Parts: sequence; C-alpha cells; structure tokens
Amino acid sequence: MKISAIVPCYNEEENLDAAYEAFTKALSPYEDYEIIFTDDGSTDRSLEIIKSFAAKDSRVKYIAFSRNFGNCAAFRIGYRYAVHDWCIQYDCDLQSPPEESYKLIEKAQEGYDVVFGIRRDRDDPLYRVWGTKIQQFIAGSLFGIEVPVGASVFRVMRTAVARDVINYPARAQYFIVTVPKVTHNYISVETDHHARRAGESKWTLYKMFQHSFDLFLGFSTMPLTVLWLLAGVAVVAAMIGGFIGSEGMAYTGAAIAVGNLFGLAIMGEYIKRPFSNNLPYKQVYVRESNIPACQADFTTRDLLQYGKPTPTLVASSGEGKR
Repeated sequence: MKISAIVPCYNEEENLDAAYEAFTKALSPYEDYEIIFTDDGSTDRSLEIIKSFAAKDSRVKYIAFSRNFGNCAAFRIGYRYAVHDWCIQYDCDLQSPPEESYKLIEKAQEGYDVVFGIRRDRDDPLYRVWGTKIQQFIAGSLFGIEVPVGASVFRVMRTAVARDVINYPARAQYFIVTVPKVTHNYISVETDHHARRAGESKWTLYKMFQHSFDLFLGFSTMPLTVLWLLAGVAVVAAMIGGFIGSEGMAYTGAAIAVGNLFGLAIMGEYIKRPFSNNLPYKQVYVRESNIPACQADFTTRDLLQYGKPTPTLVASSGEGKR
C-alpha cells in the first residue's frame, strides 16, 4: 500500500519534531509513503523546521501559504497534490496517535472508500466534547443532515474520493459531512485519544460556533422552511392583534419586527456562503513549495517570497541605481 500523509500545520514548532518521528514510524511498514505538510501561514519556526525535514528526507513535501487561510484550506490543498492512491490525515498535536494508523488502514483494505477514526475517551475540554455531540445531534435530528457520528480528522481515504469531496459544489466547507454526498462506502473505527502534547489548540469557542453555522446552513434548507412557517404565524398573530386592539397590535408589531430581523440574518447567511466559504483552491496564495506540480499551478505572483523585495523592485529603487 502506498500512502500520502496530509498534515495541516499552524504554529506547531513545539510539536513538529515528535510529530515527524511518529509519522515516519507509523508509515514505515508500508510499501511507499510521502508526508505533505501544509503550513497555514505560521508565524513561528514551523516552516523552518518542516524544510529541515525535507532537506534530509525526500519523502517530505511542503506547501507554505502566504498567510493563514484556515485549516480547511490547508488539508484540501494537501489532498490535491497527493501522489499516492490512499491518503491519511494527521494533526501535529498528536492527539490522535499515528501509531494507530494501522487500524484505519486495515479497515480500508477491506474495501471501504473512507475510514474515520472515532476518538475513544476523548481528552479535550468539556465544551468541545459536548459541543460536538450537541452539534451532531442537531444536524442529524433537526436538520436532516447525514453526519458520520463521532468522525474525526484522523481518517484514511482513497485519494480520488478525497478530491471528489473537496470539489463537491457545497455552500460551505465541511469535509466530514460532504463525504456521504460522494460515497456511502464509509465506516468508522475507534482509536485512542490523548491530550494535546504541547502548545495551544486553535479551536476556540467562537470557531466552533462558526463551524456549526457552516454545517447547519451549508447543508440544510430547514431554517428557510422554518422562516416560512414563522411568517405564516406572524400573519395570523397580526390578524388576532387587530381584533384585540391597539395594545395587542403594538406587542404583535414588535414581535414581527424582531422576527423579520432574525429572518433577514438567516437569509443573509445563505446568500453570503457561496461567495465566502467554499472558494476554489486557487483562492489561496502559496509562498513556496517543493512540489513541482504545485509550483506549476500557481503563478509567479502567487509564489513570491512574501515580504522580500523582488529583483525588479530592488533595481528600480534608489539603492539599486548606485
């Protein structure tokens, strides 16, 4: 089996040495592998460390963004440039232990397109553990969204399927929920889960709420149906208020105004998402990469050494003329 490991990275200098060692050890039993680090605009030494790995190990590839574009952009572009038929996704924090990769890989070899890891005894703050459970319950029970329950980013999948998923025309980026729209041939297996090894989690409470809105509004039209029902209720309430009198009308009018504002907010979210949440891969800018195909795809401007003067700019400056 030949495997491409996709590793999104953002300010993980404290974890990278241990992570690289764990990844190579977990993948060494297989026929061939590569490790693609996608540096999401790190401001610490992460890129420097990744490039040191690439200098001594030809199986290490990297794609460095010009700024932070978000975790979704980081792993999506990794799937695009994977060269092997199978991909496995890792995190640098080592919360999902790479040494348990074999569990996912063996299950994939039974004929599945996608195998998700489910975190057993998840070692995360309670707001994240319960937040995920509540989010998935609401998505499945109230919004009718097919969610692989408990699925995590620790996953193995056919590279062709991964590319179909990232190219699927959804209103929002939510990889786990897009998988069932591409294939029903997926399964989950339990894996261990540890506390973050070092550094701080990038998943804040705000990002969790934002991610939940992407899920609910990106993959269901149920909120719009509810708005229609509320509009009907408002019409009936206005009619009843008219019979009650001026005081009743005042209260009814205030309630309708609040409802209208809420409805406009929901509709605005639906309108903006196709323009902001599911941009094609070319909407990221690559600072540098050691993958020839990536360098060919992005223009010279995309591949500038950001923050450094180009020869043209130096030659046109006062110092360049002396």
